[in-house]
Amino acid sequence: MLAIVLISGILIISIGFFTVFHFVYGITDVDNITKSLSISSLNVTTNISDSKLKIALLTDGLFSDAGWAAFGYNSVQLLNLKYGHEIDSKENVDIPNIEMTLRDYASKNYDLIISHGFEWGDPTIKVAKDYPNTKFIVFTGLVNSSNVASIFPMQQEGTYLLGALAAMMSKTKVIGFIGGEKYPNIINIYEGYKRGAADVDPNITVLDIYLDDWDDPIKGKKSANDLINKGADFLLQVADTSGHGVIEAAKTRGIYVFGAVSDQNKLAPNNVLSSFILDVEKSLDSIINMVQYQNFSGQIFKPGLEMNKGAAGDGIVYISPFHNLDKTVPENVKTRIQQLKEDIIDGKIVVPEILKQ
Repeated sequence: MLAIVLISGILIISIGFFTVFHFVYGITDVDNITKSLSISSLNVTTNISDSKLKIALLTDGLFSDAGWAAFGYNSVQLLNLKYGHEIDSKENVDIPNIEMTLRDYASKNYDLIISHGFEWGDPTIKVAKDYPNTKFIVFTGLVNSSNVASIFPMQQEGTYLLGALAAMMSKTKVIGFIGGEKYPNIINIYEGYKRGAADVDPNITVLDIYLDDWDDPIKGKKSANDLINKGADFLLQVADTSGHGVIEAAKTRGIYVFGAVSDQNKLAPNNVLSSFILDVEKSLDSIINMVQYQNFSGQIFKPGLEMNKGAAGDGIVYISPFHNLDKTVPENVKTRIQQLKEDIIDGKIVVPEILKQ
């Protein structure tokens, strides 16, 4: 359970592959969203402090990506909407400037700084040593210290389901994956996808490409076409703005594609069959509790799968509905996916964490 608090000093959260939405994409009914936000899943009975926080979101991504960076941006907008905190944000931070940017914001007495990206981990550890009264959370991260915690959601559990879905529906028995870069969290996402496909069909072929570029839709489209030309009729992309090119290729070539982090069905309603998503409400309430209750622990938290958005339990990873493509998914496939969800949540299926290839 995540519960980290700040009474005095500064809290900096460095986040990497998960958080919320402006509703740059996926959120259309703000009133219903704010009404649904709850901390009941955290089993907290103490009233939340009325103190307002000064929060900044920092990322090397683009808020227009309709995925990871948009997810982070929208999360802080919901923080503002529900709790009335003071919000600032900065996108498109050059990787070499991450440490400098962290130091700049840490010196301005922010209570909460969300550094959004796996690659922010090491700079956060370095900066944290110079700000012992500041709390940091890296999201998604795999680093920790006395004043640094990380959240590393088990996204491989969500992509396991997408791999299984693709394997059951593929006509060519070839599916593909396109990642932005070989970060450990992206490798983990791919390995879950591959494991899910192999578990339902040992004869499935899974092709993969890493672009080494998060912001090049043309490169993403070319790589997608390369995989389609090799027979892939399902693709999973985890490539931020480059992933838009993958989705465009799927749309042009008439195949299915999966979205990442947020529900990307709106980018191509007839082609984005599903997406793996990180639960907005739970992540928000966890972060608020981290800040407003005195229970900071420099740990690496690893929340896993939930049955659906807002379900009971600690999970924050789920897959989106099929929307207007629902009738294209056979009932026996839906039944199998539902059973796989239950088995993962119940611990009958363990999707291993694999961070290296």
